[in-house]
Amino acid sequence: MRPSLSLTPLPFGRPGRALLGLDPRVAVLVCLAVGLLIWRVDGAGLPLLLAALGFTAWLAGGMRGDNRVLWRGYLLFVLGWSGVKLGLDLLGGTPWPEAAGAAGLLGGRLVALLLVGLSLALISSPRGLGAAFAWYLRAIPLARRHAWKAALSLALMIHFLPLIWQVAGGVSRGISLRLPEASWRRRAAVFPQALIRALSQKTWSQTVAVAARGLDGEEAWRMRFPLRPLHWLAGLAAVAVVYGMSLL
Repeated sequence: MRPSLSLTPLPFGRPGRALLGLDPRVAVLVCLAVGLLIWRVDGAGLPLLLAALGFTAWLAGGMRGDNRVLWRGYLLFVLGWSGVKLGLDLLGGTPWPEAAGAAGLLGGRLVALLLVGLSLALISSPRGLGAAFAWYLRAIPLARRHAWKAALSLALMIHFLPLIWQVAGGVSRGISLRLPEASWRRRAAVFPQALIRALSQKTWSQTVAVAARGLDGEEAWRMRFPLRPLHWLAGLAAVAVVYGMSLL
């Protein structure tokens, strides 16, 4: 059952609704393990991993609706860091074929990480992920007391990351419509001011929403998760498959 009182509903396609019942604790653990294994995957394993993660993200609705807009920013992020990697290797004397291969490998791994993060955010609600994170933290004696604060912070971060991209896209379109004759310098000066103002309004509304729903207390993050052995076995199998890809 999907946890209730999520901070905001996330879009799901019909094929991805089967993923909604996944235990958030399993989702968090699998994504953490896969995120670490991604840095070991190269060669033939990377295309297979990208195909598997892309299919999972597609099932969860990550390639439809407003989520397609997010990928523009994601791809710019990947291209930027791949370009930095390529430039530094070339300046260090690395031959062009090797430098291009290393930059492509880094770009592929970054895309895989973005697919993992997007799938995690779509499969489970922000509150469900926060509660799962708090469940793990309560197993650590030093972190047990403040586990709910870390859970609330994680839930807000998951909620705000795609929201920032959406707001930025809206601000950019608004500037283009309101200031069609403005130079790029004028737009560069107006954009951050308008973005900060729009985000401050969103921050205030979300603060009120958190308080109104009672999510600013420890009890709100103590969810009872039913025991589902098949979910844990499926998660273990997924990690084993990714580990096998890292050996290719």
